[in-house]
Amino acid sequence: MKPILSFEISIVFDDKCPKPGFIPGFGFSALIFNHFTGEFSLFDTGGKSNVLIHNIKKFNVDISSIKHVIISHNHYDHARGLEGIIQINPSVNIYVPINDLKSFSRKFPNSRIHGISEMIEIEKNLVISGQIKDFIPEQSVFLKTKENELIILVGCAHPGLEKFITKAQSIAKIKAIIGGFHGFRKLSYLEDIELIGACHCSRNINLFKKSFPGQFKRICLGDNYSF
Repeated sequence: MKPILSFEISIVFDDKCPKPGFIPGFGFSALIFNHFTGEFSLFDTGGKSNVLIHNIKKFNVDISSIKHVIISHNHYDHARGLEGIIQINPSVNIYVPINDLKSFSRKFPNSRIHGISEMIEIEKNLVISGQIKDFIPEQSVFLKTKENELIILVGCAHPGLEKFITKAQSIAKIKAIIGGFHGFRKLSYLEDIELIGACHCSRNINLFKKSFPGQFKRICLGDNYSF
């Protein structure tokens, strides 16, 4: 008997170890399927629309079926692919850090842009962390499984990965964290996390591999993870 799933996460934009048929590019995007609601969401949109759309279609997903797009922060390698998604799916809901609301609203005046300041659940068990302020304001996604464990998706974690981890721990135990860790080195925050998926901009991947050989997972473009 197959286990009942909570979420599926597909890596649709990165330049790390691409699987056959996927087009690599600098940036990050992860496609989320929520088994609680039957809806698709997109976390970040990579740096090129055509590459992002090609890679999403490799998973046989219709772009117009994506309900939400969550942008971690306003850097081209996480947000430039958004334009192509909007062209195909103009009614998609877009969630950006509150500090970036004016910028995105000017660029996409006819789109549904929501500025996020505080933690918010946008559909069952899919939570946006809320903006964490820094020189570069950023937000992440917390996915709560049926086992009451969290999967964290991060863009670059510019304000410090530990801030997202600490915020997530206020909700539930963290099972996995996937995305860009930037220059993060505070290893004690990762000790109890079952899956450590540093990719994209993470500078210290070899350190994570060495320090957590049983927990580190190489994240590749085209991968699919079920929780």
